[in-house]
Amino acid sequence: MRTLFWTIAFVVVLGTIIGTTIGMDVSSTPTASKGQCLLARRTLLPDVCVNSCTPAFDCTKTTRPYALFFTQAATCDDGVIC
Repeated sequence: MRTLFWTIAFVVVLGTIIGTTIGMDVSSTPTASKGQCLLARRTLLPDVCVNSCTPAFDCTKTTRPYALFFTQAATCDDGVIC
């Protein structure tokens, strides 16, 4: 009974920490002005290039490995024409 309590407590605390970190990652994404592409460095989520164009536009110049099977942005284009 005691181990079940500590297991549940551990899962709740770990979930809260991960949820808070992901929330901070998403909320701290900078806003790019027109013609600008910024590299948003994140703690848990992969780094991305942020721009003021349509969501389908990607200004990522180069990528690097992330979490064994995925990639994240390494550098972004300097000037963006939307």
